[in-house]
Amino acid sequence: MALKLTSITLNTAHLESMLKFYRILGIDFNEDKVDKGSQVCRAVIEGCEFSLYSAKNLERKNLPALQITFVVDQLEQKVRELIGVSGVICIMDPTAMPDGKKAILLDPDGHSIELKEI
Repeated sequence: MALKLTSITLNTAHLESMLKFYRILGIDFNEDKVDKGSQVCRAVIEGCEFSLYSAKNLERKNLPALQITFVVDQLEQKVRELIGVSGVICIMDPTAMPDGKKAILLDPDGHSIELKEI
């Protein structure tokens, strides 16, 4: 059996900004309460569960501990929308590369998000 990625969970102290960021990318979340009084928002992307878990007292790191790449349509428009979200930083403007046009942003928690338009 081949290895298959089935879920990614990001813990966040900035749930609302993170939801806004990932919704602009086109992710449709379902929101649930967790027994311990927290909140988790889940979505499924091509069979992989992508979750944002509300966790207090998380610090943003100087270097991203994670990079995720998403293939998107209309890269430049997405980047313009995303940089309007509180806490988002564009670290590489849309740039033509040998394998397609790319941009790199830091989401509201500082995760490196590469956007690629093929």
